[in-house]
Amino acid sequence: AEKVKQVGAKLGYEVKINHIENPRKEAEEHYYNPKYTGLIELGLKPHYLTEEALVGMFEIVEKYKNNI
Repeated sequence: AEKVKQVGAKLGYEVKINHIENPRKEAEEHYYNPKYTGLIELGLKPHYLTEEALVGMFEIVEKYKNNI
């Protein structure tokens, strides 16, 4: 959320972070720690949530904001 807020501010948006209670029943922290190396071995190229990716998302939302 902080990264989105920072990128939004650079683009001139006033981004607010609202902290809400987690509606899910399972614990927020749990022991499950999956390994995903098999997907990478199959050729998956991960797309990380970089500043560039967030700028692209802001641009798409801005373009279609009247449809949301």
